[in-house]
Amino acid sequence: MAELPLAPIERIMRNSGADRVSINAIRLTALEAEKYIETLTISAKKIANSCGRKTITPDDIRIASKKLYAMGFL
Repeated sequence: MAELPLAPIERIMRNSGADRVSINAIRLTALEAEKYIETLTISAKKIANSCGRKTITPDDIRIASKKLYAMGFL
């Protein structure tokens, strides 16, 4: 089960133009978002570690996001 709260996800989906969204679509969106966050975090952690740090910084997230986008993850 998803850890992200469903209400904000539904709100984001509606604000993005969806008039109606099924609960199953909201749940699946939450699961997919969690997978993306996990993948992004793993990538950012590798970047931080390669720089000799344990703390993930916003720059690590930006770099990881660009790499994932270039690889077709989003």
